[in-house]
Amino acid sequence: MNQSHFQNREEPLIKVLNMDDQILTPCKPHRAVREVERSRAVWIDEQTIKLLYNPFLFRDYRKTALKRDRHTCLWCGGPATTVDHIIPSSKGGSDLPHNLLASCSDCNTKRGNRSAFSYLKEKAHTVPNLIKLCWRIFRAKR
Repeated sequence: MNQSHFQNREEPLIKVLNMDDQILTPCKPHRAVREVERSRAVWIDEQTIKLLYNPFLFRDYRKTALKRDRHTCLWCGGPATTVDHIIPSSKGGSDLPHNLLASCSDCNTKRGNRSAFSYLKEKAHTVPNLIKLCWRIFRAKR
C-alpha cells in the first residue's frame, strides 16, 4: 500500500463515558491518553475511557472566570477570549475558577505550560494590573 493510503486512514475513536456511564462524544486516542495522564479519566478497556469529572462544569467555570475578570486579559489588558490555568492542568492544576484567569489567545499560547510566576517575572513591566494578577496567582497556590 502506498503512503497516501495510510495518511487518509482515520484514527479509531475512543468511546467516552461520563461519571454516570452515559455515552458522550467520542474522542481521538491522543485526547483520551491526555485525559488519563492528567488523572481526569480512567481506561475501561482499550476503546473506552470514563471521565472522573463533569466536563459540562468547566464551561460554567470558564464563563465565571471570564465574567469575574471582565473579559480582560490579566496578562496584557486586551480582550480575553480564553481562560488560562494558573497552575497548568498538565501539572495537576484544577479547572475550578480559583485556578483560572481571563487571557487572550496570544498570552495563553505564549505562556504555554510554564509556571504563572515565571511568566509574570517576564511580563511584570507590561502587566496592567499587577496586584490583581499577583493575588490570583497567590490564591491558586494555596
